[in-house]
Amino acid sequence: MPDATAAPLAASEYGLVAVALKMGLTLLVLLAFIFAAFWLLKRYGGKFGIGPAGRGGTLRLIDHLPVGPRKSVVVVRFLDKDLVLGITEQSITFLTEAEHVPAADFADTLAHNTQRSDAS
Repeated sequence: MPDATAAPLAASEYGLVAVALKMGLTLLVLLAFIFAAFWLLKRYGGKFGIGPAGRGGTLRLIDHLPVGPRKSVVVVRFLDKDLVLGITEQSITFLTEAEHVPAADFADTLAHNTQRSDAS
């Protein structure tokens, strides 16, 4: 005669495995959604004013160049000035300042240089 306790035990083990697989799959889908949202925010957030690229503040970090361990040179834009700063663990040193000149479009630059060369 078959054991009466064996059938419910086998059914409950199968149920636990199915629940664990379903939970694992749900977790993977949730993590994929979070990573996709992070990637989309990083890629397109600036266009909609979201994230660091979309901030419209007056102080912006333009570029960063590490020159040694815990030492770097950064370019910071404040209002219409580009400030070049040296940064170490102990201090921040002002190196130079320049007026910010917006980058011209390649087609405009090419047309300007072509007109200038034709005139000479």
